[in-house]
Amino acid sequence: MIFDNETQELLAMVREFVDKEIIPTAGDYERNNEFPEKLLDMACGMGLNQLCIPAEYGGPGLTNVQMVAIAEEIARGDLGIATTLIANSLASYPVLVAGNDAQKKLWFDTIIKKKYAAFCLTEPDAGSDAGSVKTSAVEDGDYYIINGTKSFISNGPIAGIYTILASTKKSAGVMGLSAFIVERDRPGVSIGKEEDKMGMRLSCTSEVIFDNVRVPKDHLIGRKNRGFKYILDTLDHSRPGVGAFGVGIAQRAVEEATKYAKQRVQFGQPVANFQMVEEMLANMEIQVQTARQMYLHTAELIDAGLPFTMEAAIAKTAGTDAAMKCAVDGVQVMGGYGYMREYPMEKLMRDAKILQIYEGTNQIQRTVIAGQVKKKYNVKSSKSSKTSTPSAAPAKKEAAPMKTPAVTPVSVSEAADDAKGLNLLVCIKQVPDTTQIKIDPVKHTLIREGVPSIISTFDTYALETALRLKDKTGGKVTVITMGIPKAKEALRECLAAGADEAWLITDRVFGGSDTLATSKIVSTAITYLEEKNGKPYDVIFCGKQAIDGDTGQVGPEISQHLNRPLVSYAIEVALQDDGTLKCKRESDDGYDYFAVPSGCVITINKTDYDLRYPSFKSKSFARTAEIGELTSAEVVVDPSERGLDGSPTRVLKTYTPRHEKNGMKIENLDGKEAAEKLTGLLADAGLL
Repeated sequence: MIFDNETQELLAMVREFVDKEIIPTAGDYERNNEFPEKLLDMACGMGLNQLCIPAEYGGPGLTNVQMVAIAEEIARGDLGIATTLIANSLASYPVLVAGNDAQKKLWFDTIIKKKYAAFCLTEPDAGSDAGSVKTSAVEDGDYYIINGTKSFISNGPIAGIYTILASTKKSAGVMGLSAFIVERDRPGVSIGKEEDKMGMRLSCTSEVIFDNVRVPKDHLIGRKNRGFKYILDTLDHSRPGVGAFGVGIAQRAVEEATKYAKQRVQFGQPVANFQMVEEMLANMEIQVQTARQMYLHTAELIDAGLPFTMEAAIAKTAGTDAAMKCAVDGVQVMGGYGYMREYPMEKLMRDAKILQIYEGTNQIQRTVIAGQVKKKYNVKSSKSSKTSTPSAAPAKKEAAPMKTPAVTPVSVSEAADDAKGLNLLVCIKQVPDTTQIKIDPVKHTLIREGVPSIISTFDTYALETALRLKDKTGGKVTVITMGIPKAKEALRECLAAGADEAWLITDRVFGGSDTLATSKIVSTAITYLEEKNGKPYDVIFCGKQAIDGDTGQVGPEISQHLNRPLVSYAIEVALQDDGTLKCKRESDDGYDYFAVPSGCVITINKTDYDLRYPSFKSKSFARTAEIGELTSAEVVVDPSERGLDGSPTRVLKTYTPRHEKNGMKIENLDGKEAAEKLTGLLADAGLL
């Protein structure tokens, strides 16, 4: 499958988060037996716990293809973290399949507010055999009273809401099961034993106990006694995601095994060159690629509204078997080191095993597949096939599509109309991405042509400070920069991070402006926007290096032009109850604190917070949002104060050092003599 540009962007965003945040730290969290709350908070900030929420209920409105591909990326980093986040999708499917609008709003509002949900099906005596469910729901006036214990519940201790399966007609077996929504804070809901698992240790798994829990009748999902059908639909929808988890682990195993095999030298060459190791690596890659296509194909069928029961079971089985086989072979490639906890392979092997067990064992999946094959090729079942478990129920003729509407980006003007709270502005600068600058081997100069621009590092600190203020107080964050039309890409990065609107000052007459002229132009543009919007900015933020390099002049100059109070080099900013802003700044004696009224200018030094990762909604908004342009028609600056003519800074002469032979060797001397020789050379050069 070839992903469209939007999907590729989303996957690249998730991959960057996994590579930078999850992979380097997951092993330490596990060894310290520590729940990865910080990582999960970052992931929730990106919306990774809301993958299945439709756009109309505040979610990203992803397709099934996008959801499962993202699930693979997260599992490649760590299965426990992936399970914690994607368990929300499993728990949500009964509501998506059979819930009404009011139930969906209650459900998704709770996930957005409380982050996690859980799906409560399994019991101590009811695993693959759902007909053995003992949890009961008895009618009592306008309520159902629920009693029972659910076991092995992912997210049990941290969920804010549950979907549960309970018996409403015991004598009817699976045909007497019903599905309910139960909030965590209802009296009688408690957490039982928390499991100490072999793998998947960065997720929490526990019993959830329901002791005379009263839930309103409007919490019954769909029709009474039809719960088992909804659960079958749910498991069908979730299996491609479990297959994607398996592919994620298998992909990581291939990566780690290959990296090790290329570095490990035996008998004078890397072990990656040995035929048997090559064969193992090739087989691992074959399994990864084929299993990936299977789960993606299943997701395509779901999005198209076509039957997919057999394909879902195949996707789950192929992906999870690939995970186990690749992890085992990865350990073998790495030999003794693969068995050690210092390396990630043994963790991958422990994590992989559960995937062949949960959400329907792979033995049950093969029973489902066999049943579907016999139907597909019109082969009548033998008498012995009647003993198959209820999970091998016939496939639906047509499955309801899980595809949700795409996000409709909010326009800049709509975002502004809805804004309340602080009105914040951040001045940003685009700088060349130094990681992509090369050196001309002949001229020994930097090659800047074709190098993309990124946001200045200190401006990212300023933007994150503004976004954190917005998180706490509400309001709107506007970003502004000056440059050529290509600078819009840097502004879109700011919108993706969470800014609400963006403006580009772009006009040839502004070209060549130095720091003083630039400050005048930006200040004039700020005044224009304030008059246009009918309200002043409460805070104007600049990074320490915003626009003018290391000199830090732009913030003070804007402050002077606009006649507003200034705090420089702040590392924290907080809104006080009296409406002033408390700024924290490092000093020789520790920290200084300043209270400054709104309508101020604040320059930001390096803070403890890097710029946040985009969320799915903000990334989609940034892709299509209108970026306003300001020209000399709106930003009216006298020609004597703009461009080359209005810039007092002059370059009188440039000097390029001659390229001479670099250094010299000090040879055939002992340590003392070499030191004396070196000291003499430095003295002769005037350096000592």
